[in-house]
Amino acid sequence: MQYFGGGTLLHADFAPDNVLIVGEPARLVDWAWPTRGAAWIDPGALALRLMDAGHPVEAAVAFAGRFPSWQEAAPEALATFGAATAALWRENAEKDGTLWKRGMAKRAATLAYVLAKG
Repeated sequence: MQYFGGGTLLHADFAPDNVLIVGEPARLVDWAWPTRGAAWIDPGALALRLMDAGHPVEAAVAFAGRFPSWQEAAPEALATFGAATAALWRENAEKDGTLWKRGMAKRAATLAYVLAKG
Protein backbone atom coordinates (compact mmCIF):
# COMPACT_ATOMS: atom_id res chain seq x y z
CA MET A 1 0.00 0.00 0.00
CA GLN A 2 1.15 3.51 -0.69
CA TYR A 3 1.31 4.44 3.00
CA PHE A 4 3.54 1.56 4.01
CA GLY A 5 6.45 2.17 1.65
CA GLY A 6 9.77 3.49 2.86
CA GLY A 7 13.41 2.70 3.31
CA THR A 8 13.55 2.07 7.06
CA LEU A 9 14.66 -1.37 8.24
CA LEU A 10 11.73 -2.77 10.23
CA HIS A 11 11.70 -5.64 12.72
CA ALA A 12 7.94 -6.12 12.30
CA ASP A 13 7.56 -8.85 14.95
CA PHE A 14 7.46 -7.63 18.54
CA ALA A 15 6.35 -10.97 19.97
CA PRO A 16 7.37 -11.22 23.64
CA ASP A 17 10.15 -13.71 22.85
CA ASN A 18 11.68 -11.26 20.38
CA VAL A 19 12.35 -8.48 22.88
CA LEU A 20 15.26 -9.22 25.20
CA ILE A 21 15.35 -7.09 28.33
CA VAL A 22 18.50 -7.50 30.38
CA GLY A 23 19.31 -4.10 31.73
CA GLU A 24 19.03 -1.21 29.32
CA PRO A 25 18.50 -0.82 26.48
CA ALA A 26 16.17 -3.64 25.43
CA ARG A 27 17.32 -5.62 22.40
CA LEU A 28 15.29 -6.90 19.47
CA VAL A 29 16.20 -10.47 18.57
CA ASP A 30 14.94 -13.05 16.06
CA TRP A 31 14.86 -10.94 12.92
CA ALA A 32 12.84 -13.51 10.97
CA TRP A 33 10.66 -10.91 9.20
CA PRO A 34 13.00 -8.00 8.44
CA THR A 35 11.60 -5.70 5.83
CA ARG A 36 11.79 -2.13 4.64
CA GLY A 37 8.94 0.28 4.97
CA ALA A 38 7.61 3.40 6.63
CA ALA A 39 9.43 4.09 9.90
CA TRP A 40 6.18 4.48 11.86
CA ILE A 41 5.15 0.83 11.27
CA ASP A 42 7.31 -0.62 14.06
CA PRO A 43 5.90 1.76 16.71
CA GLY A 44 2.42 0.72 15.56
CA ALA A 45 3.29 -2.97 15.85
CA LEU A 46 4.78 -2.31 19.27
CA ALA A 47 1.57 -0.54 20.38
CA LEU A 48 -0.41 -3.71 19.67
CA ARG A 49 2.03 -5.79 21.70
CA LEU A 50 1.84 -3.31 24.57
CA MET A 51 -1.92 -3.83 24.53
CA ASP A 52 -1.30 -7.58 24.59
CA ALA A 53 0.82 -7.05 27.72
CA GLY A 54 -2.13 -5.35 29.43
CA HIS A 55 -1.70 -1.68 28.61
CA PRO A 56 -4.84 0.26 27.64
CA VAL A 57 -5.09 1.19 23.97
CA GLU A 58 -4.75 4.89 24.80
CA ALA A 59 -1.47 4.29 26.63
CA ALA A 60 -0.15 2.08 23.83
CA VAL A 61 -0.95 4.69 21.19
CA ALA A 62 0.57 7.41 23.38
CA PHE A 63 3.76 5.34 23.62
CA ALA A 64 3.88 5.02 19.82
CA GLY A 65 3.44 8.79 19.75
CA ARG A 66 6.82 9.19 21.42
CA PHE A 67 8.45 8.26 18.10
CA PRO A 68 8.94 11.13 15.63
CA SER A 69 8.01 8.88 12.72
CA TRP A 70 4.62 8.17 14.32
CA GLN A 71 4.08 11.85 15.06
CA GLU A 72 4.79 12.74 11.43
CA ALA A 73 2.67 9.97 9.88
CA ALA A 74 -0.52 11.02 8.12
CA PRO A 75 -3.63 10.12 10.15
CA GLU A 76 -5.02 8.21 7.16
CA ALA A 77 -1.82 6.14 7.03
CA LEU A 78 -2.21 5.20 10.70
CA ALA A 79 -5.88 4.37 10.15
CA THR A 80 -4.96 2.17 7.18
CA PHE A 81 -2.32 0.44 9.30
CA GLY A 82 -4.92 -0.20 12.00
CA ALA A 83 -7.38 -1.66 9.49
CA ALA A 84 -4.70 -3.86 7.89
CA THR A 85 -3.47 -5.10 11.27
CA ALA A 86 -7.01 -5.89 12.37
CA ALA A 87 -7.64 -7.81 9.14
CA LEU A 88 -4.40 -9.76 9.55
CA TRP A 89 -5.18 -10.83 13.11
CA ARG A 90 -8.82 -11.58 12.29
CA GLU A 91 -7.63 -13.92 9.52
CA ASN A 92 -5.06 -15.51 11.85
CA ALA A 93 -7.74 -16.13 14.48
CA GLU A 94 -10.14 -17.59 11.90
CA LYS A 95 -7.49 -20.03 10.65
CA ASP A 96 -6.26 -20.99 14.11
CA GLY A 97 -8.71 -20.11 16.85
CA THR A 98 -6.30 -20.40 19.75
CA LEU A 99 -7.14 -18.13 22.63
CA TRP A 100 -4.11 -15.86 22.23
CA LYS A 101 -4.78 -15.30 18.51
CA ARG A 102 -8.42 -14.46 19.21
CA GLY A 103 -7.20 -12.04 21.86
CA MET A 104 -4.78 -10.41 19.43
CA ALA A 105 -7.59 -10.07 16.88
CA LYS A 106 -9.76 -8.33 19.46
CA ARG A 107 -6.96 -5.97 20.50
CA ALA A 108 -6.08 -5.23 16.86
CA ALA A 109 -9.72 -4.34 16.18
CA THR A 110 -9.65 -1.98 19.17
CA LEU A 111 -6.43 -0.40 17.92
CA ALA A 112 -7.93 0.00 14.44
CA TYR A 113 -10.99 1.72 15.90
CA VAL A 114 -8.88 4.19 17.88
CA LEU A 115 -6.59 4.96 14.95
CA ALA A 116 -9.58 5.47 12.63
CA LYS A 117 -10.95 8.08 15.04
CA GLY A 118 -7.65 9.93 14.80
